[in-house]
Amino acid sequence: MLRHLLAFLLALGLPAAIAGAPDPALPGRIAEAALDAQGRCYRLIHHDTHAYEACLTGLLAEEKKAGPRRLGIEYFGFVGALNSARLGMRGAQDTALAFLQRFRATQKKLRIDDASLCATVPGDCEVRIARMKLMEKSPPARQPHDLPDDGHRH
Repeated sequence: MLRHLLAFLLALGLPAAIAGAPDPALPGRIAEAALDAQGRCYRLIHHDTHAYEACLTGLLAEEKKAGPRRLGIEYFGFVGALNSARLGMRGAQDTALAFLQRFRATQKKLRIDDASLCATVPGDCEVRIARMKLMEKSPPARQPHDLPDDGHRH
């Protein structure tokens, strides 16, 4: 009887979390949140990394629990800042590190691997994952990025 009940529940689509497997809809929900964060906040990083962080932090304030939306916002925070750091944007490396630390905690709670998470935001996952691991091994010291830029090298 119990065996038949379990078979019936699985046939109906017993939630993957109950069955112990990752939710197959998780990557899509993360990607949706990352795309939303990109649309709302990414343009801000081109002029001010603080404004970019503040925008994303505002979105995260609405997401109290560790869920796919929170992870998508945090992960895009990292990806967007990492891209801007590659282009030499002042303060972007620090922002990337801050979001790396944030999304790792949420990623662990949702049990999604690096490759699956990386695939939620278009780009070169091999390079992005390598950068994540490198940053975790030796995170750079945070630098003050609100010093005036007077055009001179110090």
